Amino acid sequence: MIPLFGPYALRPLQPGDASDIFRAIDTQRPYLGLWLPFVALTLHEEDTRAFVGSALADTANPVYTIRADALFAGLIGFKSADPVARTIEIGYWLCEEYQHRGIVTAAVRALRHIAFGEFGMRRIEIRCATGNLPSNRIPLRLGMSLDRVEPHAEQLSSGQWVDLNVYVSDK
Repeated sequence: MIPLFGPYALRPLQPGDASDIFRAIDTQRPYLGLWLPFVALTLHEEDTRAFVGSALADTANPVYTIRADALFAGLIGFKSADPVARTIEIGYWLCEEYQHRGIVTAAVRALRHIAFGEFGMRRIEIRCATGNLPSNRIPLRLGMSLDRVEPHAEQLSSGQWVDLNVYVSDK
């Protein structure tokens, strides 16, 4: 466990987390599906088991569950690690009832420490849909810079294509 603050901590993803993750997605589809395209594709617990299996197999990009008093609250993890360029991306989502408490900000701060310290990365990126203001506030709060906007970079569950803000933090 990686303590964040108060009752909140990060725990490395485990095979048994699939049911908690699926339950969170399944019970919060309208909320999570607004900005997360994978929600519409996650129809059965088996879909989440497949995601967990592939995430655990990708050792270059560890994923962590966000815990509140040991209960599942969300996911955060690394993706697109490039050991040659020494760059990595952080992605995250949080259940609605845990929003606006600073949890993801603390979790991103912890992953930045891991990326720069343990992994020896020189650059971290976070991508957020331009319209997802709460998600965009996290990298800004942490002093990350808006590097660029990728036009029509992600298709939402609604079918709409959105631009992504790409924030960077260099070591």
